[in-house]
Amino acid sequence: MERWWVAVLMAALPPAGGLSAQSALGAKGLGAPVGALGGRAAALGNLGIGLRGDEVSAGDPASWARLAVPSVVITMQPSWGSFDLGEQVGSSRATRFPLLGIGYPVQRARGVVTMSLSGFLEQRWAAERSGTVVIDGADVEVRDRFTANGGVSVVRLGWAQRLGRRLAIGANAGAYVGTLVETFDRELDSTDVGGAVHSFFDEDRWSYSGATLGAGVSYDMANVLLAAAAEWSLDLTQAPIGDSVAASTSYEIPARFSAGATGRLTRRMHLNASVVYRDWGTAAGFADGVASARTWSVGTGLEWLVFDGETRSLPLRFGYRRLAAPFRYREEDPVESIWSLGLGLNLAKRGPVRFGWMDIALERATRQSAPLSERFWRASVSVGLSSF
Repeated sequence: MERWWVAVLMAALPPAGGLSAQSALGAKGLGAPVGALGGRAAALGNLGIGLRGDEVSAGDPASWARLAVPSVVITMQPSWGSFDLGEQVGSSRATRFPLLGIGYPVQRARGVVTMSLSGFLEQRWAAERSGTVVIDGADVEVRDRFTANGGVSVVRLGWAQRLGRRLAIGANAGAYVGTLVETFDRELDSTDVGGAVHSFFDEDRWSYSGATLGAGVSYDMANVLLAAAAEWSLDLTQAPIGDSVAASTSYEIPARFSAGATGRLTRRMHLNASVVYRDWGTAAGFADGVASARTWSVGTGLEWLVFDGETRSLPLRFGYRRLAAPFRYREEDPVESIWSLGLGLNLAKRGPVRFGWMDIALERATRQSAPLSERFWRASVSVGLSSF
């Protein structure tokens, strides 16, 4: 769904216009993707699958099986940056909470009940445009302001199960949730025509709904951990809220296939790699030329355990990932490149089990989708508690 005034604005803002956004790609399709990763995965350039340890990941259903005690993790993600769009320049600053995860082991069944709330797609932007219109033969100065605020998240409930010492499987069912508020505000200088015209304001509200089903498997071969996962979705429905006369719209959400691995280089050093395949270019429901034809995202990173005490440890992390965003700005498929570093503060642990920890990541990223160019910094801070 793309309102006519959004399409006109984003096609060409005049010199007197201005745009601010968390990402200008948020004005296209269903919005900009939300990296629903914890601080550890973000620092390691990981795509949310195939990491060792008691990892809580919305995209890796089998990883939850390694939780030995009840655990809860929440991630905060501030970001700030700038972008160029032809002659326009803008800046962004925002804070989101992209991931909340809760795992509760059931010891008798050797399984874990899993619950998560994760971000998916987001539209948060505002734009202004000034100019003149002709009313009753007179030029009237106008100022238009466009805003969009909202997005789509996924709530998942699942089960992860150990099958022996090395093999684990997991599955979950989820629902798309979220809302979107779009506004158009036109201010006119009524003095130009003797007070015969008035300003105009329009607001539309939308809700999102749909369902997902995911499954995954992992196998630990002592020095190498392998993992794979898949997620399928029913159509995502965008429906008007209240007395809006707009019609509901449905969008096909393509299946997501992912794989990852972590290998032990030394006792204190591990290398990970991950890959995701998702083909938005064949999804139905989107306007021609909006969905990207790029299908592959890749990432890799290194974790070095600098200090490993009996009850505390301090790992350093470095990573890189290259992402395929689902929607293009105009004629060029978007590419996002991210360099990252971070550290973990394992404040209380017993062997491999963490009871209190903080994972911190700092990322430097660029997005390119001509004529749009974005540069931004992003921090991810995850806080976890276990045995509550």
